[in-house]
Amino acid sequence: MYLSTLAAAVFADGSMSPNPMNPSPMGSMNPGPMTGGSAMPVDGAMSGGMMSMSGPDLLPPLVTWLWLIALAAVLVFHCSHLVRMGGQHRWFHASHILMLVSMLYMYASMEFHWKWLPASLQAIVFGLSTAAILVWMIYRFVQRKPFSYLWILALIMQAAMIYMWLPDWLPVLTWALVVYYGLETIAWLAGLVNDTSGKGAVGPGDRSGFVALAHPSLKANVSMAIMAASMGYMFAAMQLMR
Repeated sequence: MYLSTLAAAVFADGSMSPNPMNPSPMGSMNPGPMTGGSAMPVDGAMSGGMMSMSGPDLLPPLVTWLWLIALAAVLVFHCSHLVRMGGQHRWFHASHILMLVSMLYMYASMEFHWKWLPASLQAIVFGLSTAAILVWMIYRFVQRKPFSYLWILALIMQAAMIYMWLPDWLPVLTWALVVYYGLETIAWLAGLVNDTSGKGAVGPGDRSGFVALAHPSLKANVSMAIMAASMGYMFAAMQLMR
């Protein structure tokens, strides 16, 4: 009689219940095994989810700030060209400014965890800019009016920015873009990207209306190299976080 009364009193206490569906309060103190990595919420390509730091972190605060400063300087440079120039030059620099603003936001998101600009909106914007450049290039080709091959680089850049903001990536494509932008960076720094000689025209027709877009100066080449390198670096950094 004494034992049955004691058992009833013990099992009435919730902290010592033998029911496996009612775990001990101490269970919440068990954090489980440590994974050794970290996770950070990031808007953009990983919008709405968590990015697991399974690989090396290529975006520590110091590196992120260096990219932010470099991209901001390039943005000022291209804005000055946008104001001073007209025609194709203005639209060409406008495409760069669009990319720079988006990349600045992405790098800043890594540091400040911004989420106020939806990734889907950015993908749509770059989808429209990509379509606009492509339609213009086709129109010029049909009208037999050659255009600079730098427009092809601008088209690739806008399309790559669509991919940058998509929620799902293909590793093969991502690393291909890393290699591509690495090579483009080297080409700009080495002065190999230059359409001012007249040999950079694409499409049939009279070359007399051809508009060269390159500015053969060290400052211009470095600015373009920074843009290409920032994209390649971001692709590599975010791929390693997946």
